[in-house]
Amino acid sequence: MSFNVTDDHPLPDGYALHVGVPDVAAYCRLRTTSGLTPRSLQAARTGLPNTLYGVHVAHGSDIVGMGRMIGDGALFIHIVDIAVEPAHHGQGIGSAIVGAIMRHIRAVIPAETYVSLMANGGAWRLYERFGFENVFPDARGMATWISAQ
Repeated sequence: MSFNVTDDHPLPDGYALHVGVPDVAAYCRLRTTSGLTPRSLQAARTGLPNTLYGVHVAHGSDIVGMGRMIGDGALFIHIVDIAVEPAHHGQGIGSAIVGAIMRHIRAVIPAETYVSLMANGGAWRLYERFGFENVFPDARGMATWISAQ
């Protein structure tokens, strides 16, 4: 099944997508419960305000999903923190989050911008539906962690 970035990706009743990043505590909780690497409250307090665009999904009063766009706004954009509470998987939340971010990118970011992400586990299947491709062997994703001395 292919998604068009102009589709609305409707959520089931009881779910609502909101523009903006979740609060620091919800952000840290979602990273942990969704299986992403845990982050400290201090790192989140420093990093989240630098988000170019973010969305989160609420189920009632609970924040159950999120995603962010970071970068310089013209040359490079990186999509990060796509996370959904496991109890809410299979509801189209991930598609709604990525769809909202991609609609924003198409609306405000220059056409020559390089948009990238790192796909954990089987998440590449979701991203592929939005036009993302594996760049290996032409490029290889690499990373390092900065640790306390």
